[in-house]
Amino acid sequence: MPDLHQENKVFLVSAIRDIFLGFLDVLYPRHCFACAKSLHEEQNTYVCESCLEIIEATEAKRCNKCGLKIGPGITSSSKGCPECKNNNLRFEKCFFVSDNIEPVKTLIHQFKYKKHMCLATPLGSLLINLLHQKTIGEIDSVVPVPLHWKKKQERGFNQSELMAKKISNKLSIPISTNNLFRAKNTLSQTQLSRTQRQENVKGAFKVKNPEIFYQKNILLVDDVLTTGMTASECAKSLKNAGTNKVFLIALARSKM
Repeated sequence: MPDLHQENKVFLVSAIRDIFLGFLDVLYPRHCFACAKSLHEEQNTYVCESCLEIIEATEAKRCNKCGLKIGPGITSSSKGCPECKNNNLRFEKCFFVSDNIEPVKTLIHQFKYKKHMCLATPLGSLLINLLHQKTIGEIDSVVPVPLHWKKKQERGFNQSELMAKKISNKLSIPISTNNLFRAKNTLSQTQLSRTQRQENVKGAFKVKNPEIFYQKNILLVDDVLTTGMTASECAKSLKNAGTNKVFLIALARSKM
């Protein structure tokens, strides 16, 4: 089970780190985390306008459910395309900002692996802008895809949780960061096959108090969607707890 004292300690360390980075911004002018362009004249941002325009211009015909790019000969109904039907994805629908290409790919890497937590603000804003463009209906709770507590302790933060907090604060939707938790410390999905990914996350997520999510519509927040197995397993646990609908939002859609 998560060590709440340790989680508070991790949060405090993260906050001190953000303050320290703020002082560095004064001493050393910032550059775009995607293209390295100087941000001398652009205030309160970590991504230049040019990169944001490229990201927000990304458009393609997609599957209505899993977001896979639809090409000739492939059809998609409200229940999804052949790809997600075969995978039996448990969420209703997913929304994402871009394919996992530049400049989004670099920004996610800087955020997740280089630990530039300041990127939670511009990346969270991209998700918020996306939500304004989509018709989802009423959302009762924002829920980040959880990390195992050991992984969170190792990284120092959960990138999905940081973005989920931005969405919650901006749209005034309650957030739940602990009710859905990762009970199994799974392997990284990165190098696994589709079948291995499905087996790796099977039974990995649990809900502490089902009554909190009963009959609620949940917005699940993740960084990158590849096969959708992790998010689907989260949705399965949420629905077993009595959740009404689960919608997924992510920064990027990647290919296997």
